Amino acid sequence: MTNPPAHPALRYEHEAPLVAPHHATVLSEAVSAAVAAAGAPRRWLDTGCGPGRLVELARERAPEAAYYLADPAEPMLAFARARHPALPDDRFIRAPSHALPELEPLDVITAVLCHHFYPSEAAHASALERCRALLRPGGALVTVEIVRAETDSGQALQRRRWADFQRERGRPEEAIAGLLGGEGANYFPLRASALGAALGRAGFQTVELFWRAQSLAGFIAIA
Repeated sequence: MTNPPAHPALRYEHEAPLVAPHHATVLSEAVSAAVAAAGAPRRWLDTGCGPGRLVELARERAPEAAYYLADPAEPMLAFARARHPALPDDRFIRAPSHALPELEPLDVITAVLCHHFYPSEAAHASALERCRALLRPGGALVTVEIVRAETDSGQALQRRRWADFQRERGRPEEAIAGLLGGEGANYFPLRASALGAALGRAGFQTVELFWRAQSLAGFIAIA
């Protein structure tokens, strides 16, 4: 495998399809779910936006929406700005989900592969609650996270499948072991059922699992 580019956002784009099962599908399914939930959204925030690929897809489906991109990492926002040069600079927000600033009520928030980095259930809950507070009544949060299986034996099987997925894409064994070993230290997945319950506690009226594959689960939550 060739070495990934040095820029963090480019490295992320290089690595993500090798690490996250069905990465391109995750993005397209999240956009599809958001459009289905919101119809013709006017205001759309992508939190944990990374290099801005999801918004690129969303603009194809909902070109009239006003888009906002938030991420705590400035290198990611810099790449997202370069990817979306027509968007005003104030549409790019350097903040994690729990610290998002006040905005006019939003129709859609997408949070894809970002909230499982919160180190505790309380911190994770604060991110969901902040997203809920920024949505208009009837607005939609679409979130996809790494999740644990519902049983310990299922989790062991899930981890084997995740390792096999990476191995088949040429990742070295030490990188695979490092990623799997990061659970509970670098990322903190909830069980899918616990994530659904957390969305309900955050004040969402409707919570539905819309997509699931291996270690990933996607939910639509309606405010």
